[in-house]
Amino acid sequence: MRRSQDLPVDRPRRRISGRGVLIAFGGLFMFVLIFGRAIARFYVDYLWHDALDRGDVFWGVIGAKFTLFALFFLAFLLLAFANLFIADRAAPTSFPANVHPYVERFHEVFGQRLRLVRYASAFVMAIVVALPAVAQWQSWLLFRNSKSFGVADPQFGADVGFYVFQLPFLTFLLDWMFVAVILVLLFTAAAHILNGGVVFVSPVPAVRHATKAHIAVLLAVLAVLKAGDYWLDRYELTNSTRGIVDGATYSVVNAQIPAIMLLILIALLTAGLYLSVIKTDSWRLPLLASALWLIVSIVGGVIYPAVVQSLIVNPNQESREQVYIERNVEATREALGLTGVDIRDVQFGTLTAGEVEADLEPLGNVRLLNPTEMETRFLVDRGEVAGLSIDDLDVDRYTLDGETEQVLVAARELDLAGISNIGWQGRHLINTRGCGLVAAPTSKVQANQRPDYRTIELDRPELYFSPELSGYGIANTGSTERECDEPHTYEGDQGVRMNSFARRGAFALAFLDYNIIGSGAIEDDSQMLWVRGVNDRLNKLAPFLSYDADPYPVGVDGNAVWVVDGYTTTSRYPYGQSIGDVQRSSQSGLSNSDNYVRNSVKAVVDAYTGQVTFYVVDDEDPILRAWRSAFPDLFTPFSEMPDELADHLRYPEDLFRIQTDVYSKYRIDPALFFQRDGNAWSVAQAPGSSPTSNTGNSVNSTSDASAPSAATSTFATESDAARFVPYYTMFDTSLPGEPRSEEFVILRPFVPFSTGDTRTQLQAYMTASSDPDNYGMLTSYEVQERNGQLPDGPLRVAGNAESQSEISERISLDNQDAGGSKVRFGDLQLVPVGDGLIYVRPYYVAVPQETGTVNSVTEFRFVIVSYNDNSVLTETISEGLARLFPGFEGDVGDSIGSPTEPTPDDPETPADDDAPVVSTDAAELLQIADDLFRQADEALADGNLGEYQTKVDEGRRRLDEAIVILEADLQN
Repeated sequence: MRRSQDLPVDRPRRRISGRGVLIAFGGLFMFVLIFGRAIARFYVDYLWHDALDRGDVFWGVIGAKFTLFALFFLAFLLLAFANLFIADRAAPTSFPANVHPYVERFHEVFGQRLRLVRYASAFVMAIVVALPAVAQWQSWLLFRNSKSFGVADPQFGADVGFYVFQLPFLTFLLDWMFVAVILVLLFTAAAHILNGGVVFVSPVPAVRHATKAHIAVLLAVLAVLKAGDYWLDRYELTNSTRGIVDGATYSVVNAQIPAIMLLILIALLTAGLYLSVIKTDSWRLPLLASALWLIVSIVGGVIYPAVVQSLIVNPNQESREQVYIERNVEATREALGLTGVDIRDVQFGTLTAGEVEADLEPLGNVRLLNPTEMETRFLVDRGEVAGLSIDDLDVDRYTLDGETEQVLVAARELDLAGISNIGWQGRHLINTRGCGLVAAPTSKVQANQRPDYRTIELDRPELYFSPELSGYGIANTGSTERECDEPHTYEGDQGVRMNSFARRGAFALAFLDYNIIGSGAIEDDSQMLWVRGVNDRLNKLAPFLSYDADPYPVGVDGNAVWVVDGYTTTSRYPYGQSIGDVQRSSQSGLSNSDNYVRNSVKAVVDAYTGQVTFYVVDDEDPILRAWRSAFPDLFTPFSEMPDELADHLRYPEDLFRIQTDVYSKYRIDPALFFQRDGNAWSVAQAPGSSPTSNTGNSVNSTSDASAPSAATSTFATESDAARFVPYYTMFDTSLPGEPRSEEFVILRPFVPFSTGDTRTQLQAYMTASSDPDNYGMLTSYEVQERNGQLPDGPLRVAGNAESQSEISERISLDNQDAGGSKVRFGDLQLVPVGDGLIYVRPYYVAVPQETGTVNSVTEFRFVIVSYNDNSVLTETISEGLARLFPGFEGDVGDSIGSPTEPTPDDPETPADDDAPVVSTDAAELLQIADDLFRQADEALADGNLGEYQTKVDEGRRRLDEAIVILEADLQN
């Protein structure tokens, strides 16, 4: 008979409760939601790159990140494991009896597993400290693919490539190693304490010699690493901001760098003294050396250079800083592309009617339509369609009627906020694209003062990709997509094919959108179009470039494409001046700290397929050459760009703003840098876009306010008034005596430098060519005095014009309060004609709208033409010239009788060919005039005589416009 304890025991069966099941399913759901979604996003990311045939970028970036993680993970793990192993080997053979209670508690809790816990903790810490290294993948790739600039810095003689490509990663590496050794030191100290190497028998712990030696070696390593960090800090000082210009100036070279060299010696001496602890078993000398080190770092690194700056440099700045100013000027010109500026002298004299008639071509290029002011006009006339919108106007040039003309071009982009079907299918399957491009010449308006709209002919007008588009769309589904001109099936192949449940499931999980799985309209041929924003697409493919925030559409070979300027930048060009708070677009892609900029890439995104091409326009740029080494298949040579596309390239506005702002000061010979009065320029003050703002209003700076620097304490600066916004135009770039040669340029004027913007004369103007043969050529036209005087600059011309009685009275009539019409101005354009200078400025009126998507619509009304001190307000440039130059009989051709293309709502031609056709525009104007006369009667009945007169004048003007159109129709 078996003993009772040997008999089998009936154990109660565990029943799985419903609550347990729910908890299990909840845990599984959270696991899938968190980790499964991360896997799904990785998978759809791969599918997106693969669809664009850019697997090289996807795996290249992942490879760089994985390499960094593995290297830094292994480095820390080996360092930590080696020191833990040494700590274990140095442990006493018998565990002391009088250890700290916490140490005893650790041993009681973990017992034999304590060593495993230490190594496991080191393993986890290795993961934690290796993760930040992943973010350095760009620095790592540049370090591995570094190139030479062919320029040595004047202080240390190192190539600029060392500063741009190698120094950033080396600095990070040393900083990481310093932190890693500190963490290993903490792990090692903890191991020695737990092993009994440190005994707490009195207020001063007793430390075994082996433990002291081990800790001393690690402290010596820290000192050596800091010495290496000091060594690299010397190179970082070539971008110091301590002096009056950026770079290593007098106090840096003669005080701070010698102090750093002394700190290096002290650090190495301290390291040697820590190693001496192995023999002396005493901490006294290394601790004294550490205290000395701290004192010298404060005195030598901060106080001494400040004293040198104050007592030696400031009283003799011109002589002390001259050599360093020369370094800064040369480096800044080179880094910002200002070394090859073509300088030409111009002088403006008086003009006669005959001379103006003989040179009308420049006046025919005047831009009557401003892209900012005319956006609402385009939107109402050609973009106010449900689900479509015009969000931006861009300046370009096209061949119209056999002539190259400057035009405003706009894309009719998809506007999901305006669609009628707001359900999931409506947002993702039906409304998937915008429709077409519309343009209008900038130098002509119709007789009714509307733009002369032209449709850019496209084989594929569908715009599946555009700047403001976000989210995703699915093409080629069972749902009928919204048509542009005719029914169409998407023919692109850059989307992700939804031909498997795994792909649909991955997108559903990544986007947390069940409809992608549940929709029966998605078929095997359907394509997921994702990352549809133009700049979003570029940043995902090449995040190491900076991009302009204003993509512009171009019609090329029957397709619409978006062109974006790509920049390579760095803030590490030695002695280069940072661009600072230069007034530019808020999303220019350029940082205030950048001191090297190149427009090396033109990125092109096909608006139909989403295909992305990075064209290299500056193959000499070392930064771009480094990225081409890292991703050799990503970039396309400029020679492969279609000629039709090359004809539409534009020099980037924000880069030109930076260059002109810097050039206004850095054009000065370094020897005269301190004598800015009479040598330096300022970018011309900007005339306001409304009558009340023609006073050079200040603008918000793009940088935060900071303490005054040596530069601001030495050099006077101009005010923070708004500066002239550069504008694109067709411009004659030929030399005197050469045949006329018009190029598409961007232009910006200068005035003499003055601290309070008191100087407003025209000192010079600069252009940058966008012509394919001369792309990027900078030309400075320096205006020479005539009879001891310079011509008036933009701000003075605009102010004088508005103060003239005829123009002032017109402004008073059109500029109404309390929600009425508002006067707006276009670009004030300087036009060299013959041997003289004429200014032309469009005059607009923003008319309130009671219906539609906009509150007001801006309409072109007049043009202000200025010559010398006289300004006139007329409906055409030709009329203005006739008033300014008696006897003038030329025709600039800035007004046309009827539109070149019929408007979308023109009625069909009646059967009777002899009957006159009344255009829709004339009928509309007559209706507007009738409404205005009715409103005038109501105002008169209310006793509002001012409102009555305004409405009557406006009604008469509208009636005159209708009569002009009707007469033109009768003649035709």
